[in-house]
Formats: sequence, C-alpha cells, structure tokens
Amino acid sequence: MRRRGGPETLSVNDRLLRVSVVEYMGLIKRLIGSSSKPEPRSAPGIKDTQWFKHAERFGDVRVDVVGESHYQPAIRAACNWKPGTDTLFQCMAELVPEPTNPYDRHAIKVTINGACVGHLSREDAVTLGPAIRAAIKRQGSGACRAVIAGHASGETDNLGVFLHLDAEVG
Repeated sequence: MRRRGGPETLSVNDRLLRVSVVEYMGLIKRLIGSSSKPEPRSAPGIKDTQWFKHAERFGDVRVDVVGESHYQPAIRAACNWKPGTDTLFQCMAELVPEPTNPYDRHAIKVTINGACVGHLSREDAVTLGPAIRAAIKRQGSGACRAVIAGHASGETDNLGVFLHLDAEVG
C-alpha cells in the first residue's frame, strides 16, 4: 500500500486511505486534545501530513482497529489505564486470522497481552489478510507495533487502538 503518483493514479484503497488519514488525525486531536476544530476532508493531501512523512521514512502503514468499545476492559488492563488521565501507550499487538469467525471468514483479531482488543475492519482484513498470513508463515507471528490512545476529558473515556504495520505487510 505504498502511495505513489498523483490522485489520478491512486487505487480505490489508496483514495480511501487518504480520507482515512485525515479522519485519523482528527481522531487523535479529539483523543489527545486540541483547541482547533477538526480539519475538513479537503485538508492537505496525505503526502502533506506529518504522519505520512514519518510513515514513508520508517516504512509504516497505520491501520485502525475496530470494535474497541466491546473490549475496553482488556485495552485498559493492557496499558494500566487510570481514570481521568490522558493515555498514549506504545505496545506490541498480535494479528490472528479467524477463518472460522461466524460473521466474517476473513476476520483478523487483534490481541494485546493475549486478550482480544478488537479486529481489523472488513476492508482491511480482505486487503491485508494475505500479506498478514504470509508474514505469520514466514516469521511465525503476526506481531506488530500498536498504540493505545485516549483523552481524559473527551466525550467518552473509551481508548482507541492503532496498529503500525511494516510497509511490506501494508
């Protein structure tokens, strides 16, 4: 999922990712706090964002985890969360394909410290699944870097999980 060329050469996945990065930056601002309003979708392109510059330099692809609201106890335990505190916790996550998942045969579960903290979105599971399974076969593990983040004075005290995959996987 390396991004090259202008908008006219971007695949559907790359165009969705461009929108996703802008939304991600808005989410991080809401979680960590910001006095400014979230940027509109017509914000600077993906290549103009600080995150993308770091992602290109370090070969990272950021992937959101979905369904975290159902796994808050496990997420809070993983980062030793304390009520009323801002959270930005770096850790390792494990990606576990679930071919027998009754809702989605392409499902990929995300665990931290052996506990489920969410799943990849259906789209990401289909797109990234083959590369994740190949990486697991090659290295014996679906381990990747993760960040647990939340803002103490936000609308909710739920924490979010964000994955950082090597560019070869993403």
